[in-house]
Amino acid sequence: MTSRRSFLGMLAALAVSGVVAPTVAGCTAEPGNVDTSDMNLITTDISEPQRTLIPADSNDAPGQTIINLVYSGLMYLDETGGAHYDLAESITQVDDTTYDVVIRDDAVFSDGSTVEAEDFVDTWNTAVRQSLLSAHHFEPIRGFHEGRKSMRGLKVTGPKTFRIELSRPTAGFLERLGYSVFFPMRSEDQDRLSDRGTDPIGSGPYVLASWEREKAVTLVPNPRYKGPRTLQNEGIKFVVYSSEEQAYQDLVDGKLDVLTRIPAEKLGSFEKELGSRALTKPGGSIMEITIPANDANFRGEAGRLRRRALSMAIDREGMARDIFHGMVLPTTGFVAPLDGSIPPTPEGADVLTYQPEKARELWEQAEKLEPFDGIFSISYNTDGGHKTWIDAVAKQLSDTLGVPAEGHEFATLKDLRQEVIARHLTGAFRTIWQAEFPEESTFLVPLYASYSSENESGFNSSEYDELLKKAGQAKSREEAQKHYTEAQGLLLEKMPAIPLWTTKTFCAFGEDIVPAGYTWKPTPNYYLIHRA
Repeated sequence: MTSRRSFLGMLAALAVSGVVAPTVAGCTAEPGNVDTSDMNLITTDISEPQRTLIPADSNDAPGQTIINLVYSGLMYLDETGGAHYDLAESITQVDDTTYDVVIRDDAVFSDGSTVEAEDFVDTWNTAVRQSLLSAHHFEPIRGFHEGRKSMRGLKVTGPKTFRIELSRPTAGFLERLGYSVFFPMRSEDQDRLSDRGTDPIGSGPYVLASWEREKAVTLVPNPRYKGPRTLQNEGIKFVVYSSEEQAYQDLVDGKLDVLTRIPAEKLGSFEKELGSRALTKPGGSIMEITIPANDANFRGEAGRLRRRALSMAIDREGMARDIFHGMVLPTTGFVAPLDGSIPPTPEGADVLTYQPEKARELWEQAEKLEPFDGIFSISYNTDGGHKTWIDAVAKQLSDTLGVPAEGHEFATLKDLRQEVIARHLTGAFRTIWQAEFPEESTFLVPLYASYSSENESGFNSSEYDELLKKAGQAKSREEAQKHYTEAQGLLLEKMPAIPLWTTKTFCAFGEDIVPAGYTWKPTPNYYLIHRA
């Protein structure tokens, strides 16, 4: 077995000779260009990434997992959400809206090219100019809404320095810089996004060794990375599973080192079966049923009444107990707990409680205005273990409201998300959203702001957008939270989606694996995982 020291030495030698990139950086055309047969890889489960590996054009958890290891940014967030320098040497706040950035002298991309200020500025401008999926995160920067080629709030001041000017004070802006949308790509790659999406040249602690579609994604250490995330393993192989049951069995049989998804039928027993090898932690994710604005059954006053009726027809507490064995918590709003703290309950949250009689009353009122036409379908992916609860929700809606309801299956998460992103679905679909940085806006802006390309419900409210703006201008977290709570009140009135529960995070490890805990999100701290 090749030791970690000898393996890194091999990569370092290749780097000096100029062989590492682009050969190591990516090989999706011919998977397996890097021979990992003698490497002591950590194996873990994953779903197939839904989109390419462009930091500002990805919003799915599998893709984000890979991006966060292959790329790096000015900051990184520790397990509590605290921000620390990564590619940045320093970031000086000049005033309430201006930041001066200095990049580390030894910051380089995996091909050996230097990370410079121009790379950041060009990457961010490209995201906005091309309206990439997560471009809305640049909204606080001056010039975002102006439609110019470059945002006025970004200015290169030297090879390794640039200035960020915001259009308004923005609480927690440094923490936001630790989110992957702000990770840089090389300036020369801005016109080659399709190439880099499958063959990334990043600046993170790992490089992509292979991407075998629907099978596995393998990462190996990047010998050129000099940042603070010191690797404790020789690489990671993310194995794509279409069955959570098979992944669980592989862990039990010693064929898998780290498991991040537990089958529904094991939620009540996995901690007892696996003992100290199982870890559970409150998570920063929320599950919802999103109902698009283009669904004719849910427009106008009749639609508003129906949305509220559906919400009150769902017994969240019963399902949390009977189906999820306490591994989810019924939500009280549109925001999941962050750092274990439950956000204030917004006005109108009673619509999220089980009230079958009231639900029937509202549904009947809607029927008098405009009769429901067709079947209420909830689209979901079968490779995520969602069938049990989707079927239970559909049955509960049918029994309580008399509306024909059923689940609409997609084989994989990727298949489902392709239809959602293309706006081809007219029925409802299940949505889970994981916090991107530790602040309420990470849920409220992407999913419901009118200017967000990730707003898949079609919700549009100038009053709501104004509350988000006020929260962004707040001088304290308490003041911002007040506006975010008021904004949630508007969502509870209109119900563009039906919040169900916030999820706990669970993880299980092989017998010879030393657990490394979680990141703040939380997901496993992959770069710290190693064998005993």
